Amino acid sequence: MNVLGASAALADARGRHQWRRELSEALDGLELEPYPTPHQEFFEAVRACGDLPGGLEALLEITGFVAPALTHRLRPLLDEWNAADLYRGRDWSALRQALDVGIPELHAIVAEVCGDRFRLPAHCTTAWHTFLHLACRNTRPGGLPPSMELLERLALCADLASSVGELYAWNDHFAHEWGVADDDEGLIATRAGLAGGRTGDVLPRVGRSAVDGPDAEPERPVIKLFVKVAPDLTPVDAKGRRQGRREARYRLAARVRYAESSWLHQEPEGDPRELVTRSRVPVAVAELLTRMAELWQSRSEEVVLEFFLPTELLNEPVEWWNRNPQLGYANPILSKYHEIFIHSLERVQRRELHHAWRMRWARWKSRPGQADVHWCDAEGRSSDEHLALLDAQIGRRDEVVAMVLSEPPRPRSGVGLRELRLGLDLGVPVLIHHREDSASETFRSVVREGLAEDGLSKLPERTRQWKSDCAAGGIGSREDPVRDLSVIWDNPELLLDGGPCAPATFVGGID
Repeated sequence: MNVLGASAALADARGRHQWRRELSEALDGLELEPYPTPHQEFFEAVRACGDLPGGLEALLEITGFVAPALTHRLRPLLDEWNAADLYRGRDWSALRQALDVGIPELHAIVAEVCGDRFRLPAHCTTAWHTFLHLACRNTRPGGLPPSMELLERLALCADLASSVGELYAWNDHFAHEWGVADDDEGLIATRAGLAGGRTGDVLPRVGRSAVDGPDAEPERPVIKLFVKVAPDLTPVDAKGRRQGRREARYRLAARVRYAESSWLHQEPEGDPRELVTRSRVPVAVAELLTRMAELWQSRSEEVVLEFFLPTELLNEPVEWWNRNPQLGYANPILSKYHEIFIHSLERVQRRELHHAWRMRWARWKSRPGQADVHWCDAEGRSSDEHLALLDAQIGRRDEVVAMVLSEPPRPRSGVGLRELRLGLDLGVPVLIHHREDSASETFRSVVREGLAEDGLSKLPERTRQWKSDCAAGGIGSREDPVRDLSVIWDNPELLLDGGPCAPATFVGGID
């Protein structure tokens, strides 16, 4: 009614008289009487036309004849009216919010649904307008309604990856209500067919475990959340230096990758701008996880967390940080997110480290049975003597793909940190240590046991199982050596490859 009232032609009594006459002649049985106000006349006309077959289409046509400027505003309303009549009984607020975006490949998708000869009208500028418009089109025999097939194809678009659950839930509901789920060209067959034909649109290993070594398990659908914790490198001014060393500060950012999409998606509001101090990083991570979880609120896949940490934070017990510090009791991240991987931010960002890294990984893939784990042990030597010998031993043996550090890589002190940096420089992709006492024979026995039973490629999975059991053990498990076992697992193929979709484009390290 508001749209009709915006027309100068219909605001005039003579214009409305012509409008009523044309409508009455176009629709048999329609009688429209003048009312005291234009709004009342518009309301009665819409109600009366809506009760007649083809009445609203005639209303649009006659109104366009009397007031041509209104046509482009009335067409979307008519589409919405018809779609609401078709899709009764389900609130579409969430669907509308998800689809109210422009999709670059929209015209190509519609051509696949409706045929090359069909062209979208000018008012279909968003996926939502297109969905409403296709709801008015006839269904081919035995097939899905075009609007439902559109949703299935839109679910494969990177721009709608966070809303896939909502699109599928909508179609699942009406497919079962209308009995078009199990037909030869029904929902199940359509979805399976599209899933089988989309492999060229996504990266080969999207959805696979972050481990993905030579003995990787088959691909499975997961949501991956990449979290970067980057140090603030802004120089401290002279005044700041006189007042003493300030606490280190960091900037957090995150990206999400969905199983059906190769693209990385960020928070709708963009990356946080504020810096956080070293002591507040765990709290900031908890807040970030809460915000990011809103992006997949309508989905059911498991979530894999992958943290990129600067060298000084690689000894941090990330999986034991509280996911909600306000609860007042221990609620570690690993209780909710069972797969958590730690990566070296420095390794990914420094391009001069990539060749040696890729070389060792490729050697492991080509000869998985010859992979070697080097156990670091100073054996009474000075730090410099120990590191020089370690450099020579690992440097001449390409089969070394993992190092067990002799000490934790604590910041600014200890041989453990120097061993870790040596491993990065020589391209060793897997670094293993204990966060408190890497020289502990109990800790080393546990690692040897895991390697002997399952091999190196299964160590992250075994570590997750151990830590899950440790978390379930309560306070008494705090002395368990696996609690502080840390495995830094850097797969260059997953982190560097994939062009603009690679995590390194977000973390830094490739253009």
